[in-house]
Amino acid sequence: MLKTKLSIVFAVLSLVFFAGIVSAQENGDVTGTANEEITAQNLDVSEPTLLPGSPFYFLKEWARNIQSTLTFNPVAKANLKEKFSNEKIMELKKLIEQNQNRERIENAIKNYGGEIDDLKNVADKIKEKAAENPEVGKFLDKFVQHQTLHQEILEKLETKVSTTTFEKIEAVRERHLEKFGEVMNKLEENKEQLQERLEKNLEEIGTSTAETIIQIRDRVMEKIQERSATTSAIHACLTTWEPVCGTDGKTYSNACFAKLAGVEVASQGACTETATTNTFEQKIQQLLKNKVGN
Repeated sequence: MLKTKLSIVFAVLSLVFFAGIVSAQENGDVTGTANEEITAQNLDVSEPTLLPGSPFYFLKEWARNIQSTLTFNPVAKANLKEKFSNEKIMELKKLIEQNQNRERIENAIKNYGGEIDDLKNVADKIKEKAAENPEVGKFLDKFVQHQTLHQEILEKLETKVSTTTFEKIEAVRERHLEKFGEVMNKLEENKEQLQERLEKNLEEIGTSTAETIIQIRDRVMEKIQERSATTSAIHACLTTWEPVCGTDGKTYSNACFAKLAGVEVASQGACTETATTNTFEQKIQQLLKNKVGN
């Protein structure tokens, strides 16, 4: 009996130590990804070596579970779960790049989707809003930047897989977008502050194109509108890129998203260079100018 207990304690300590080593390797900052492949470093994690389907992958999952169990502060646990989601999307990306078999890839998709659900459930337990607790605000800032990169990764992965696997990635991307919006809605005070934080953090990412930035903002805000609507009047907008300039001086993916935001269309096409003080729109205009110049 004593030997059994000592073996269990040793195993737990070993896994915690393993998790600590992994965590120590995964510090960093979100760096620019414009026209570049998104890497593990962009998500503040290390390049995965132990992947789903490996006979030893369960050790990695045990280490994660122990870390999560021993983390009691809700914001700290949300940060930890966010890191795990970053690791799992990079594991999925690597499996697809290695042309691993469909079963391993689809299991990794399921594993990633489960982590996104767990992250949302942990975030639900945070009682304070971002305005009330600076740590919640810091979590949200990193959350927006990282989860935006998740959307870009998933979109690119859809082009590298079979039709069946494409459908599974498409489904998990839609689910991810929904959870993205729900976490933002839970931790921000109101829709205006939420959109301001979303745009501020999208500015700071070296995202590949103005189109990607705008579509992510519009889709996240759409999901939030859907959740807060009291009637079935809200309907989904198609994600077609037919940009319009709103009367608020902002570019929208298409007229449907402008209407969803409660903004009238001032003109067809992206907003042209104006004296706007909105730094998000300034970034969009600069990206569009760069695109024309290339």
